[in-house]
Amino acid sequence: GSYCRIAAGVRIMPNATIYDGVSIGENTTIHSGVSIRENCEIGCNCTIHNNSTIGCDGFGYAKTADKKWLKIPQTGRVVIENDVEIGANTAIDCASVGETRIMSGAKIDNLVQIAHNVEIGKRVVIAAQTGISGSTVIEDDCVIGGQVGMGDHATVKAGTVIGSQAGVLPGKIVRKGV
Repeated sequence: GSYCRIAAGVRIMPNATIYDGVSIGENTTIHSGVSIRENCEIGCNCTIHNNSTIGCDGFGYAKTADKKWLKIPQTGRVVIENDVEIGANTAIDCASVGETRIMSGAKIDNLVQIAHNVEIGKRVVIAAQTGISGSTVIEDDCVIGGQVGMGDHATVKAGTVIGSQAGVLPGKIVRKGV
């Protein structure tokens, strides 16, 4: 795309798509089939595996008076900090406003859905088939097992481990050791 900033040592494999205004830091690898949408920022030393999508529209709708679904514009972006790895077929939605942020050292497995305005802390590990709803915050050093589902506006406190197939209800706060 236009106005992209691609740093030294970046490897972009065949059939990757980089939209306008994207920034990619040094020594990052973008594998085939990846789409990085407009205005997203990818840090240094990251790896994004095949067919992942960074910055697609979040799932935002409102009902009109005549009970039709009206799409809410998604105008934010995604920021992925340094040393992040994102598995194959993972989707990270852009923010409705502001940003969706994946902090340094996070490791995200294959087939993970991260919704709009989510914040993933430093060194968080998320296993496959996890779905994280909008505006959820996962603080630093958490471990999220496979097939975990999180409702919107949940908070997972630093150092918490959530076992596989757990559910976190919307708006709940999950603390370490509870």
